[in-house]
Amino acid sequence: MNLIILFIVFVVLLILQVPVAVSLVLATLVSLLVFTDLSTGLIVLKMFGAAEAFPLIAIPLFVMAGAIMSKGGMADRMISFARSLVENMRGGIAVTSVLACMLFAAISGSGVATTAAIGSVMIPAIMKSGFSRGSATSLQATAGSIGIIIPPSIPLILMGYVGDISISNLFMAGIFPGILIGVALMLVSYITARIQKHTVSAEPFSFRRLGRELWNAVLALLAVVFVLGGIMGGFVTATEAGIIAVVYSLMVSLLIYRDMGIKDLGPIMVDTAKITGIVVIVIGAATPFAWLLTVEQAPATIANSLLALTENRYVITLFMLAIMIAIGTFLDLTPAMFILVPILMPISVGQLGMDPVHFGVMVVAALGIGQSTPPVGVTLFVACSVGKIPIHEVVRPMLPFLGAMIAVLIAVAFIPPITLWLPEILPGFIDWMAAIFYR
Repeated sequence: MNLIILFIVFVVLLILQVPVAVSLVLATLVSLLVFTDLSTGLIVLKMFGAAEAFPLIAIPLFVMAGAIMSKGGMADRMISFARSLVENMRGGIAVTSVLACMLFAAISGSGVATTAAIGSVMIPAIMKSGFSRGSATSLQATAGSIGIIIPPSIPLILMGYVGDISISNLFMAGIFPGILIGVALMLVSYITARIQKHTVSAEPFSFRRLGRELWNAVLALLAVVFVLGGIMGGFVTATEAGIIAVVYSLMVSLLIYRDMGIKDLGPIMVDTAKITGIVVIVIGAATPFAWLLTVEQAPATIANSLLALTENRYVITLFMLAIMIAIGTFLDLTPAMFILVPILMPISVGQLGMDPVHFGVMVVAALGIGQSTPPVGVTLFVACSVGKIPIHEVVRPMLPFLGAMIAVLIAVAFIPPITLWLPEILPGFIDWMAAIFYR
């Protein structure tokens, strides 16, 4: 009964448009007062304890790095490099947008930052190539959500904190699924352009142009090498990689590209503080809610209920995916993760024998789909704002892109090597290379 009341109060508060963080705290407070003898002071202790977690330091660092790279011209140079690669094919501008999102995601770690930085340039260009405003905007919203899967991903950092999973392993595991989602979106864009007979860029492919754009973007692309290479090589932690990303982007943007000045740092720092503050407040509010779920043995109760219906692991996995996608459509990723992981992780890891890293990537990918779907998809809001189009006009054109993302999600869920092969082989490969080098 306590669990039922907890969720009823939470949902009612959301319907009344009470902020998510406040709804989480109030629902927890009501449950503690009505059904337990526990002190309500535990809510405050849990909130402050969650906000003090060391891994969360990486969040403002990657948010700030992404903002600097967007303002400092690094994103523009990535877009130009991507255009020189694939612009000459049919639907090439749309494919360019997805590729640029993948490159920028490998630095920013944020779906919102990726959508805003790339969408402001690419949505008008995609429309000019033949796509409707709705299709261009929906493509950008879904492609922007790749930013939460390809490392360094802020949601993967949160997943490591919530699930007590190695963040470095989650980063390595997220690379290939992120690439697969990008390829799936590119394929849908290409097929759409072929069916609708869109125009092809008048400028043919040229190795000279490719070399020129690669040279112009080499410093921006090196940021990807430093950040991901350092983390996957075991040379730095995620937090240390965030520091490297900030310092490197500042040096390149201020001293070499000179597309931004010292005066631009003030607004960037304010925006970073706002975004980080929102995330940390939600984390603090969700922690006592998730703790109460554990105290009331919600994971065991739900696990027993599922196993009573069926013992087929594939059916149970599909059911969990459906839950995550459904909740992701009306609840932001951070609170959804803090609510669902304590419930679903014991089922997936304990009952189904799923690897924790595999489970973590699956959760982030599933909830990431909700980032680009109404009614609360944040990348959808940003894309619609940039594309100057109401949300209801984007829903139908988005269906093919969402279908592609769901297809990749199902593949990730049922084919563990998609996520696990890199974390399993990369450490051994690095040790082998180190042995050769030091020999």
